[in-house]
Amino acid sequence: MRPMQTKSTDWLKLSSAAKHLDVSPDTILRRAVPWPRDSDEPIPYKIRYKKLQLDEDTQADRRYYRPDLDLFMVPA
Repeated sequence: MRPMQTKSTDWLKLSSAAKHLDVSPDTILRRAVPWPRDSDEPIPYKIRYKKLQLDEDTQADRRYYRPDLDLFMVPA
C-alpha cells in the first residue's frame, strides 16, 4: 500500500483524537463513521474516518478527520 498524499496534520489516530477533545476513546468510536464515497460534506454529530497509511514506515490504520473533531469544540 502506498502512503496517501494528504496533510497528515488533518488526520489523528484514536488516542490523539480523544485527547484533542478531552474525551474517552469510546466517545470517539461511538461517533465514528466511515468517510462516505459520495460526499465530502461533514455529517452532523459524527466524526468521519478513513483507513490511511500516512508514512511509508507505518501501517494503514483508522485516522479521524481533525476538522470534524474541531466542530465538536464550537459552542452551541
